[in-house]
Amino acid sequence: MITLKQLEEYAQQNDIIVGMTAARVFDELKKPLERKVPFVGYSLEERIDPARTLENAKTVICIGYPYPQEISADRGISIAASGEDYHTLVKSALEKLKTFLGIDGLAFSDTGPLVDRYVAYLCGLGYYGKNGFIINEKFGTLFFIGYIITAEGADNYSTPVKGSCGDCRRCLDACPTGAINGGEMAYESCISCITQIKGVLSKERMKSLRGRVYGCDACQLSCPKNSGKIKISTRETGYEHFFDMNNRQFKEKYGNTGIAWRGRATIVRNAMTAFINTGGDKSKIEKFLADDNEVLKNTAKMLLCKTY
Repeated sequence: MITLKQLEEYAQQNDIIVGMTAARVFDELKKPLERKVPFVGYSLEERIDPARTLENAKTVICIGYPYPQEISADRGISIAASGEDYHTLVKSALEKLKTFLGIDGLAFSDTGPLVDRYVAYLCGLGYYGKNGFIINEKFGTLFFIGYIITAEGADNYSTPVKGSCGDCRRCLDACPTGAINGGEMAYESCISCITQIKGVLSKERMKSLRGRVYGCDACQLSCPKNSGKIKISTRETGYEHFFDMNNRQFKEKYGNTGIAWRGRATIVRNAMTAFINTGGDKSKIEKFLADDNEVLKNTAKMLLCKTY
């Protein structure tokens, strides 16, 4: 049996946050999840019922793994996607937690069927902010989420945290596209989501990227709960270093980071767009008109058009 005392001990030893909740059917999510969420391939039933993933599931354990204290990011790359891939870091932490507790179970970090942030909320890791992130007293929103589904029972469960952003609306005002609406995200206009969409973007979406290549930090960096919690620096890489990378070179440089999963073409497409959006010399992307990749070729055509 897992105890809350064990989780508290592990959290203190490893400077993380952790809690657990019953592996029940989360019927309360049925209506919210009717709305299509990008990059999620699981069915509604899988998203609300842990037993669809692990037979005889009894407990869901969730951890919050903090961002590094110091982050150095390439221009236009989200702080969450800079440095070592958080999927790897969190998955490793979850496996260590399983060993510490002496349990079996399935571990996920941003790739599993359950709604990560809702699980984090139920496990007492924090409360929902207006930007949709979970806000924790210690880490603000600056932490990654991972969870374990296990058939092991528990002595008790964590209590969800009561909290509110009050009248604060800094994240709403900071969002470049107005995608945040009182805790509900307009995914179709969220810059972070747009940078991850594959294929050729519409002119409107290309313009909305501004100088972003992958992800967007506007709502997190504007949140007062995150003030002074980490130190961020931007490497003077610019956008052009992406232009001469082949697939092998891209994997060598970014293969162990959070942007690798979207592949070279999507990232180069975004870098080209950000470069032109921020006043770059259009002649620098003319070579993509002859590129073998249709996405890059057609993106270049749009960017070089006189009406862009």
